[in-house]
This record gives sequence, structure tokens and C-alpha cells, in this order.
Amino acid sequence: MSELKNPLEIYAALAKTNCGQCGVPSCMAFAAAVLQGQKKPAACPYLDPAVAAQLSQRIVQRRSLEEDHQQAIEQLRRQVAVLDFSLLAPRLGARLVDGNLAINCLGKDFCITPAGEMISDCHLNHWIYVPLLHYILLCQGKEVQGEWVPYATLPGAAEWSQYFSHRCEEPLRQLADAHRDLIFEMFHLFGAQPVALAGGADHSLTILPLPKVPFLINYWEPEEGFDSKLNILLDRSAAENSNAQSINLLARGIIEMFRQLILRHSRDGKLF
Repeated sequence: MSELKNPLEIYAALAKTNCGQCGVPSCMAFAAAVLQGQKKPAACPYLDPAVAAQLSQRIVQRRSLEEDHQQAIEQLRRQVAVLDFSLLAPRLGARLVDGNLAINCLGKDFCITPAGEMISDCHLNHWIYVPLLHYILLCQGKEVQGEWVPYATLPGAAEWSQYFSHRCEEPLRQLADAHRDLIFEMFHLFGAQPVALAGGADHSLTILPLPKVPFLINYWEPEEGFDSKLNILLDRSAAENSNAQSINLLARGIIEMFRQLILRHSRDGKLF
């Protein structure tokens, strides 16, 4: 019996009355909800029970993104739980605090327990969890080289590079355009350091999302006839201290954190 992969296959078996008795407004919406596991075929009052049972057998329930994320965390936690933190701390640029690894992220300490759990005195930003665990497992302790490279040049970054450009660099550029003073003030509150580099950017600064994984952020302000530009560069050593997926998550998490801070503190509660 073949697996159902398209809601149209379920919709074809329905009465198409759009009666709403199933709890959703249309038969097509019901078909989509059934395929996603949110509704059972038997919830349709017009569907023959035998047909409903047959459809149920052909639906393969898939894990949600949240379930996949949690499973990934559990796997990483099990790997971290067998490590000797006292040996790891110097390599990571971390500290041992009450038997936990204290790793500084943007000026705030996040602790990983011997069981791989994350604790912090500040709000737990869950976007940092997987990158922290990867950092513990992958970091070779390579010192920062001061050679800044685009994200796309890192090993394993090919499948993430477009996402990094469109979901990290571009949203940060838009935020900087709309809230220039506030954005750079927030960067400095999170430990950013200004740098002078050749390239002519109006603002260049480094931040430390992880002790040995710095970001360089360059921003060119808009000029008459020219749009603004922004890029996020990585030290070449980043490839030996983390991986492309975690660096992508870090960047996306930072942008989302700034978005939420701006929404919270803007006068009208709007980003733009």
C-alpha cells in the first residue's frame, strides 16, 4: 500500500462540502491537516469508515521540526556526557564553575553541565544550545588568525551559504538601515570591539558569539544612488573550532535576538 504524500490524494476521497464539522474551514484544509497528523480521517462526518481506515494506514507520521531539533540535542548531549571537562576547558577558552563548563557568548556565561544540559543566570536563548554543544565537541582550540573570510568559503558551508546571506546578512542590513544607532549600541553592549580594516566600511566591529569563533561585521551606510551593504565574515580558524551549520545558527540567533530587542524597546512596537 503506497504512502500518501499529497493532500490532494486525501481531498479526492472527501465529499467536498466544506461543512466545517471537522473543525477546519474547508475540505482542502482538512486534507492538509490529515497529512500533517493534526486531524484523523475519521473526523470527517461524510467519509466512509472503511475509506477513513484505509487512508489512515497510508499516512506515515513524520516528526516535527521541534522533535527533530530535540532529537539532535539529545544525541549531542550523550556525546558531551562522556567528556572530561577539566581537559576541555583550556582548549575551548572556557572555565570550570562548580563542575560545569562556563562558555562566554556575547559577554554572557552559558554553562553546560556534565549531563549536557544548558543553564544560565540570564534568559536561556535556545538558539545557542546546539552551537554550544557542537563547539564543545568540535573545537580544536585553534587560535584566531586575523584572516577574515566569507561564510561560503568555510568547509561544509555550500548548502547553507544562500540561507546565511538571505536570513542573516540581509535582515541585519535592514535592521541597521532602520535602527542604525540602536543596532550598533546593542552590539557594543554585547561586547563588540571596533576594528580598523582596509575596505572602507563605515562600521567594522568584531563580536564573540563563542570564545574562539569571532564574527567581523562590516556595514556601509547608504549613499545617494547606492544602497547600504553589510557582510558577516569569519576568521579562517572558525572551520577548526565549529562547523558551518552551527555558525549559521549562531548568526541567525543573534539577528533574531536583536529583532526581539528592537520590538521590545521601539516606541511603536515595530521593526520598520
